[in-house]
Amino acid sequence: MVKKFLLNIFYNIAIIMLVLSGIWAYNNKHFLFIIPIAAAIGLFIFLKVRLVKEIKTLTRKK
Repeated sequence: MVKKFLLNIFYNIAIIMLVLSGIWAYNNKHFLFIIPIAAAIGLFIFLKVRLVKEIKTLTRKK
């Protein structure tokens, strides 16, 4: 369970850093960087939702 908690913290930090990077790229007119940043944000949100669902099922079984 500790691993999942730390993984959730990592996902949160990654999402925050990517959002800040996307804002920076938009403000500095680096529009080419926004596409992979948006894809990475989507990936981390998908992984985070999957992790939360997995934790929810584990806690319901106990």
